[in-house]
Amino acid sequence: MSYVIAIVVFGLLIFLHELGHFTVAKLSGINVLQFTIGFGPALFKKKIGHTVYALRLLPIGGAVMMQGEDAEEEEMLTGNMDIRPEELPAGGSFADASWLKRFFVCIAGATMNFLTGLVIIFLLLIPAENKVSPVLSGFLEGFPYAAEDNGGQGFQTGDRIVRINDFHIYTMSDFQLAMMYDNDQHYNITLRRDGKTVKLTDYEMKATVSDPESGEKLYGFLLTTEPMGFGGKLSYAMQNALSDLQSAVLGLKMLLTGQVGTGEMMGTVGIAGEMGALAKSNMRSMWLFVAYISINLAFVNLLPIPALDGGKVLFLLIELVRGKKLDPKYEGVASMIGMGLILCLFLFVTYHDVIRLIG
Repeated sequence: MSYVIAIVVFGLLIFLHELGHFTVAKLSGINVLQFTIGFGPALFKKKIGHTVYALRLLPIGGAVMMQGEDAEEEEMLTGNMDIRPEELPAGGSFADASWLKRFFVCIAGATMNFLTGLVIIFLLLIPAENKVSPVLSGFLEGFPYAAEDNGGQGFQTGDRIVRINDFHIYTMSDFQLAMMYDNDQHYNITLRRDGKTVKLTDYEMKATVSDPESGEKLYGFLLTTEPMGFGGKLSYAMQNALSDLQSAVLGLKMLLTGQVGTGEMMGTVGIAGEMGALAKSNMRSMWLFVAYISINLAFVNLLPIPALDGGKVLFLLIELVRGKKLDPKYEGVASMIGMGLILCLFLFVTYHDVIRLIG
């Protein structure tokens, strides 16, 4: 049942993404010919007005097809579903819409995914009364990095940790990741102290302080616990969402620079497996993971790769700079190449997902 839950949740994220495109297109007066979830044979298909709604076998994607977006697909669809172009409301072509309307339609799916992640995090925070913030309230006994003991080069009570290396510290999980990913234990640290910015450059720091209860080696910071009202929970939800977005950006950076291998990437099968495993043990953790995946989908979809929403945004930006539209045939060829590369990547990642699941 946990894996059924995972598939339903993943399908929900796809649905909400496509719903973003669909809603903004409708509000912009663009004719939507098809709203479909999944790929492969249709399990359900119904024409309502001038739109075909379809649910297909494989819940690994979706599509919103608009009039004037792709001439060949539009012709195939209108031929199969008896949607005659002459019956469509006039002035509803995507190609004829203003630049701003097309731009908002293209980013609407990713925006919906980010908002979905934000709402999930906020709902999970409703029972919480307090949060731990990256503001130092004191230090454990034996803390070796106090400013007064190091000629001013260190930490003081009341300091807010703003940044460590490439990590902006939105939440304490960012602090933990930043410390974990630096192997030589030298850090560029930005602090906010009494309204001023303090920087510790190439600052060596190791976990040497013993926890009085467990004996575990820690850095020795004591952190501030702050109460949260409604506004505080909304703000903290945004901080967590931005933290997830930052993780997605840095994950791609590490992949491109070879810090992590391509075999460590997780695809649809791996995500469903992880959701299923979390659903068995802790539903709160599963929904936090869903929020993380939803925000990751927002980021990935806006990458400037043809066939993704980000590729369409890239073409729109080129059009804005040139002052005229690109030849549709070039955009079509680029999208076909992009789709081919995405399918190859999908197969590669799915193979590694299956190997991990078997293992």
